[in-house]
Amino acid sequence: MEVVNRPLFVVVTSNLMDQGPFQAAAARAGYRVEFVRTEGIGDVDPLVAFVDLETAGADSAISELSGRGVRVIAYGPHVDDLGMLRARSLGASAAEPRSRALRDPAEYLPPLV
Repeated sequence: MEVVNRPLFVVVTSNLMDQGPFQAAAARAGYRVEFVRTEGIGDVDPLVAFVDLETAGADSAISELSGRGVRVIAYGPHVDDLGMLRARSLGASAAEPRSRALRDPAEYLPPLV
């Protein structure tokens, strides 16, 4: 039996309620997902990272990950326009309201061929 190493995406969040949609998206899209805290991002090499703007250290996580060439999707409260703007200025490819990002996280993942 051949072992397939699926591509990784990470989610930087302290909100346990966010895990379900990301786990479902990973299964559907053929990825594996890891949930990390901001101090653990140096230990992973993901293709895509989702960063919760309400997590402590989100700004530094966005800067570090995008600086390494990781596609970063920031998400947070829909009323946090300044947070979304700040995330983009720090290197996030997209900054979305939580409800949109969690509706179908697989939309943000490159398709696997």
